[in-house]
Parts: sequence; structure tokens; C-alpha cells
Amino acid sequence: MKNQENIRLFISLGLAGLLIAAILWLLGRVVRPEKEYSGQFQPNSASISPSYINSPLKNRMSLGEKVFVREGRPSDKDAGSKAFEAGDFSTAVSKFQVSLQAKRNDPETLVYLNNAKIGKSKSLKVAVVVPIGISLNEAEETLRGVAQAQDEVNSSGGINGLPLQLEVISIDNFDVMKEISVELVKDTSIVAVVGFSRDSSIYNKGGLVMVSTINPKRPSQPTQYVFYATPKFDVFSDAIASYITKKTRLTNIAICSDSTFLVNQEKISQEIVEQYTDSIKKYGGKVTSTACDLSAPDFQPSAFLSQAISDGAEGLILIPRPDKLNLAIDVARENKGRLPLFSYQGVYTERTLKYGQADVKGMVFGVSWHNDVVGNKSFAQKAIGLWGGEVSPRTATAYDALQTIIAGLKQGNTRQELQKALSNPKFSALGATGKIQFSQTGDRKGGVFLVKVEPCNPSQSCNSSTGYRFKLLE
Repeated sequence: MKNQENIRLFISLGLAGLLIAAILWLLGRVVRPEKEYSGQFQPNSASISPSYINSPLKNRMSLGEKVFVREGRPSDKDAGSKAFEAGDFSTAVSKFQVSLQAKRNDPETLVYLNNAKIGKSKSLKVAVVVPIGISLNEAEETLRGVAQAQDEVNSSGGINGLPLQLEVISIDNFDVMKEISVELVKDTSIVAVVGFSRDSSIYNKGGLVMVSTINPKRPSQPTQYVFYATPKFDVFSDAIASYITKKTRLTNIAICSDSTFLVNQEKISQEIVEQYTDSIKKYGGKVTSTACDLSAPDFQPSAFLSQAISDGAEGLILIPRPDKLNLAIDVARENKGRLPLFSYQGVYTERTLKYGQADVKGMVFGVSWHNDVVGNKSFAQKAIGLWGGEVSPRTATAYDALQTIIAGLKQGNTRQELQKALSNPKFSALGATGKIQFSQTGDRKGGVFLVKVEPCNPSQSCNSSTGYRFKLLE
């Protein structure tokens, strides 16, 4: 689906975006394990979050009683939420249905509609952590994936007869991630989580399965309760490095990043650059020593490009902050096609096409999913039917995360049984790109797909209003 404009605070990859992965990886490095919690999961009835959760955290959680996505919402959405909170589920269903008719691409409303249909009936509850207060666009893309998976399973009779209920967890800053994770572990009505957290110890010790929508670079160590719906971070950088050195035959690459990627005073940009540098070297290339900091007060694209070319650069990898995409586009515009351009999944956004136009033509980067990928074609078709347009890799990844949980719950609906199912080497589920399987370290098996920015063909339909598109490379 066409990405909506969003200039709110940064977050990107989300293996969906890579920036998200890097942020959360570093965030996890400062989080410490919590005490182990015990408690057996029981199928729950629709209810507001447990009373033991402190008020600030409770205000971030909703089955339908709170509206987090408020931008452009129809009035019936608020009415449905109030009815849900009052326990008037029939009215909530009616109001949410009307709201969806007015705004069909609102995934939060579809989740609440499905929850309202459950009412107080027994169900299986999964929490979904999304950064609504940080980046609405990315949050809605994630919600579209889980909403579609929930809608499909409930429409087909549920999980062994039990409907699936989703609890939306909205965050507006990363400082609350530790508290959120701890509280989700405490809530024994929750059987699993779709979201993100680099500190797997909270989920491992608490015995709660989390399927992460992003996969940061990290030591490959066996995991118990944390699984990743996308391949490891280095799979993406390796894919680009292999393409650069083997396909385009370039051996000397310049990298331009933004040093203002800071979380807990640590430089995310440095970690990303190191990963790409390692991958380039792994495939026989090298990275120039040309310094490039997009956010430097005295940074001049023309001066950088002149120096990079003087240093022998044959290609350029741009790694901008998504909320400062214009800085990278300035470099691309000044480049005037002299150096082939490459990037990372964080630029997979309508903004790249809208503001980059011909300046980013030919730029190549890796994504976890593309509409033209030969896999589960029914996913893309159903997505268009639900949302009125094509969706993003982030939506596909979130869909895969919840489909993994659904497949596991069909083998056993307790936390322990779910973990056992997903840990089985023979486990598999059908996702947006086909078969989902995990390695012993909990990583998604499989590779990535390369896309290239190209002009739309005037004689063919285009999934972008910008005149440019992300074309899947064969």
C-alpha cells in the first residue's frame, strides 16, 4: 500500500526496518534481566488490562477501549471504543464496522472490531507492541499485518475453536520497553507477544514467547522463547555486498551515514557502517576512508563526493536517518549519476520516491518482502482487498510473526506448549513469503530480496503516485 507521509520522530527498520533493529539492539544492551515469573496461561475472556498494572503502563494497553491511532479517525471509532469500554460489545461491533467503511485502511479499528466480536467469550490473547507514538506510519504497517492474520484465523473458526484476541501496546518512547516487557510476562492471560525487544532474558526467564518483527545483529546463541520473523541483520548487508562486488563488479565503495543516530549515548550509525564494511570486505571489496557525516554542520555534498571520487570510490552506500531523508537525497542530487547508489531497508518508503525522484534512480537495497515475490500470493491479494492497496515488507513481516504464533498455538495453547512447538526443528508455518522456519538460534531461515528504484512504465499500472517504483530485481 502507498506509504503515508509521516514526519514524526525517527524509527526505521524495521526488518521490517533496519534503523529500528539497530536502535533496539543497542537499547537491549543496557537492559538487565528481571526476576523469573511463573504462572500457567489460561484462555481469557475479553477484559481491560489486569488491575495490577500501574496506571501509566495500563494507559498504553488496549483491547478496544482506547483509541491510539487518532489521526483522521471517524467519530464512529471513538463511539465504538466507548461502547467497548462499557462492555456493550454489540454496539462496539456496529460502530467499528461503520468506522471501517469510512476509513478502510485503519488496522487498529479492524483489530478492535474482531476483539468486540469476541466479547466476553473465551479466547487466546496475543499482545502486539507497536511504536504508535514514535512513528505512526511504521506502527500502522505493523498493525495491518497482525490485523489481517487475526481476521483470517477468526473468520475460519479460530485456533482449535478459540478466537484470537489482540491487545495493542502503544509506546511513545523506548525507555518504557523494559517495564512493558516485564508487565506482559506478568499477565498470564497473554500467551505470546508480537513486537521487539533486544533483551531476550525477560521473555526467556518469564517463559513468554515473543516473535520479533526485527532482527538485530547479535551473537548467534540458542534462544528459548524469542524468535525472529526476519533474517539476521547481516544477511541484508551481505546481500548488498554480494550484489555490489559480484553483479556490478565494483570493488571500492564509499559509505555515507548520519552520526546523530544516538540511543543511550551510543552511535548507531557507527554500528551500521561497521556491518556494511565487514560485508563488503567479506566479498572481496573495500571501503574508502572518505569521511561522511550527513548531519555535520559543515557537511557539503559536493565536497564529499569530490573527495570520495578522488579516493577511488566506484559506488556509494547511503545510510540516512529516515526522519532526515532529505540529507541523503541532497547527496544523491549532487551525485548526478556519477556513482551508483546503494542503501538499506530504512529507505523503503514513499518519501524516497516522492522527494528523490530521478536523483535516486537506480538505487539498490535489500528488503524482506516484495509484492512480486513468488510465495504466498494469497497474502498480497487479501491485503489489497482489506486495505485498498499494496502493503510494505513491514506488514508482511508482522503477518508472518502472528502466523507463526497461530501455527504454534494449534499444537498447544499454553506458553510452554507454544515454545515447544516453535523450537521443534520440523516446525513450519505459511507466511507472506512462503514457508516460515527457524534456526536453532531462533532466526528466520531464508534470504532477502533486492529492489531497485526505477521510473514507472507509462503503459503499465504503478503502485506509486510518484512516477517511480521499487522494482524487484530478479
